[in-house]
Amino acid sequence: MWKDWLAFSRREQYGLVLLSFLIVLLVVIRFLLPVVSEPPEIKVISEVEILSELEQSSKMKSETESSVLRNRRQFNFSTFNPNTVSVTKLSRMGIPSYVIINWIKFREAGGVFYKGEEIGKIYGLDSIMLTQMLPFVKIEDPSGIKPDKYDKPEKGNAGGEMTVDFGTERFNDEPLLIIDLNKADTLELQRIKGIGPVFSRRIVDFRNLLGGFYSVEQLREVYGLPSGLVDEVSDCFVVSPDDVVKMDVNTFALRKLKAHPYVNFYQAREIVEYQKKNGVVANKSVLETFKSFDKESLERVLPYLCFNEKNSLKRAEK
Repeated sequence: MWKDWLAFSRREQYGLVLLSFLIVLLVVIRFLLPVVSEPPEIKVISEVEILSELEQSSKMKSETESSVLRNRRQFNFSTFNPNTVSVTKLSRMGIPSYVIINWIKFREAGGVFYKGEEIGKIYGLDSIMLTQMLPFVKIEDPSGIKPDKYDKPEKGNAGGEMTVDFGTERFNDEPLLIIDLNKADTLELQRIKGIGPVFSRRIVDFRNLLGGFYSVEQLREVYGLPSGLVDEVSDCFVVSPDDVVKMDVNTFALRKLKAHPYVNFYQAREIVEYQKKNGVVANKSVLETFKSFDKESLERVLPYLCFNEKNSLKRAEK
């Protein structure tokens, strides 16, 4: 019976032979395939070659950027006075429009250039432009600038005319104008040549923050006020230390102390913490022991401090 199951017809025998042949062929192909199709050769790039390629790429990029800058910086400079040069001439020289706008705004605010290098303070004027421009800058005596060009007083200002010029020349043959820096309003400050509406407002705002000026030299700390202008106008101002509003370190709270331009947060906090522990700051000698105060900062703020012991346990919120 089992012989019947193992017996194959001739057709079945041919099929088994063909199947066996195919199996053997597939096995042979499987082993021969890696030999026939070898993987591509992997090129090993050394570190030196990589660095060389990076350096070459960087050099090409730098040359391209330099070429773009050279093409972009096409100026046509000629001799000019930055305090009087017109918008038309600035435009013809190739100055970008946004720089020209900032240039004119600076002058209209009362700004004056005393040295060629000071042109660099104009926002938008980069070092490349400034370097190429400087040989053509010719600044005449800034005191000779016409007041109606740069510093028109507001209406109602003593007849609307300038009453003083720097040096020996004076307008209307009037004596040198002397102004109390702690009492003058913005209109009175604008009577001084070189101080326009913007600078006069900044001076008054800074004075209010300080509590008054104890020295004319403090004008150098007013934002944007040129140091050269302060040198020119310092003889026109007087101050009285008696006009300075003082802060009582024993009654002022942390918030009020640190609001002063000469007192930072750490100094105010050290004062308040000392009060909590010791009750009162008796005199300036106590402040000299504070780590947050160095000699310079202490001398600067002392004219604004007083040491009133009354109500020292109750700091007033003002």
